[in-house]
Amino acid sequence: MASTRDLFAVPPAEFVAARDALAKELRAAGRDAEAKEVASLRRPTAPVWAVNQLARRASKELDELLESSERVRRDQLRGASGDELRTAMAAQREAMARLERAAEQILRGAGLQSSPAALRTVQSTLQAAATGSREMREQLREGTMREALGPAGFDSLLGAAVKPAKRASEPSPHAKAGSKSTSAKEAKRAALVQAREAKRAAARRAREERKLAREAMRLEGVMRKLDERAKKAERAAAKAREAADAARARLEQLKR
Repeated sequence: MASTRDLFAVPPAEFVAARDALAKELRAAGRDAEAKEVASLRRPTAPVWAVNQLARRASKELDELLESSERVRRDQLRGASGDELRTAMAAQREAMARLERAAEQILRGAGLQSSPAALRTVQSTLQAAATGSREMREQLREGTMREALGPAGFDSLLGAAVKPAKRASEPSPHAKAGSKSTSAKEAKRAALVQAREAKRAAARRAREERKLAREAMRLEGVMRKLDERAKKAERAAAKAREAADAARARLEQLKR
């Protein structure tokens, strides 16, 4: 029997048939909850399908994107030097560029449209998932993304790596200095934007952790009450057994 993960490897045109077949097999096996979840899956768009194939065909490059994105986040949080941050960002951009090229080849190889709009969707989904929650990163690594994701807030950083540069005449020394200054400002702005996104993501994770902690405490309270009830019931049962034994003993005496 195929797994749910296997569905995300199926070409979009074949997805619905494969999904329905798997749901039917799961129901026949008595796994109704899994069958219901599978049946609810929607056919992925071509860009999302291409992103999922990267986990199967470009896992090394995908790991590089995830690792470099994590390095950027750590460097920003610890206030790393500009050189360290630029190095991490460069690795992030290079990994993104390689993945976008791989996705383009995947789309073309499957006879699907690899338009600029489709590739922008690939890029924004990779970008948002690689810098998102642990669940998003895991879905990206496993190749089980269910929908396209919007930009995570630092398009200027990653976009520079995938847009072809315009050729121009050799700039003057003053122009070069101005260009370096502008690039530094853009990098700084991109770093600040990404830092804010990382801070918001950390806040979301903290809220989720607090929510889970409260739920765990609530369930522990329920378990304690149930344990106490069980103990009371056990004591009551023991007393009932004693009373029944005493009644039987009295009955035997009367019979004599």
